[in-house]
Amino acid sequence: MLLRSEQQLALNDLESLCMEAADQYAAAAGKTTDVSLAALFEEQGRHYDRLAKELAVHIRALDDLPQSPDPDREAVDSLVSSIKAFLSNDERIPLIDERHAAEHAIAQAAQSALQLELPPDTIGMVQRILSHAENAQFRLDAAR
Repeated sequence: MLLRSEQQLALNDLESLCMEAADQYAAAAGKTTDVSLAALFEEQGRHYDRLAKELAVHIRALDDLPQSPDPDREAVDSLVSSIKAFLSNDERIPLIDERHAAEHAIAQAAQSALQLELPPDTIGMVQRILSHAENAQFRLDAAR
C-alpha cells in the first residue's frame, strides 16, 4: 500500500483537476458553435495540459507518481455536459457554467495546497495555477 503525505495528496488532486480541465475544455470546444468561445476553450485546455505536465514534475520531485485521469468519470462528465447543452436555450451557458465550476474547484485545490509546507519552486507553480484559474473565471464571465 502506498502512503502519501498531505503535500503529495494535495498536489495529486490539483494535477488531476488540471488534467480533467484540459480534457473537458477540449470537449467543450467541440460542443459549441460559437467560434470565439471554442477558441477560448481550446486555449484554456492547452494551457491546463501544460500546467498539469509541469506540476507532474514537482510531484515526482516529492517522490510520488502523478495520478492518471479516470476515463469513466470523464466520459460521464462529457455526457452530462452534452445533455445540459442540448436542453438549454443557449448552449453556451451550461458549457460556461461547467467550466466556471471547474475553475473554482482548481482555485480551491490550489489554495488548499498553498496552506501546506511545500518547496519554494512548487509554491510558485501552485501560485501560477491559482492565478490562471482566477483569470479564467474572469474570462468565462466576460464570455457570458
